[in-house]
Amino acid sequence: MQHSGFAAPNTPGVRFHDLLVVSLGGNGQYEHVINDIGAPTSGTSTTPSTVVSYP
Repeated sequence: MQHSGFAAPNTPGVRFHDLLVVSLGGNGQYEHVINDIGAPTSGTSTTPSTVVSYP
């Protein structure tokens, strides 16, 4: 399992919108979407996890 799909510095002016990570059939699982934000993708089914805005 990977920690997060995206990694970003916590610096003013660095922003992300509409991020998505997906575990396809249990492959490519993530603990978070970006840094420590977002729900995990786990299990054996196809599981998406999204973050609308970061930070």
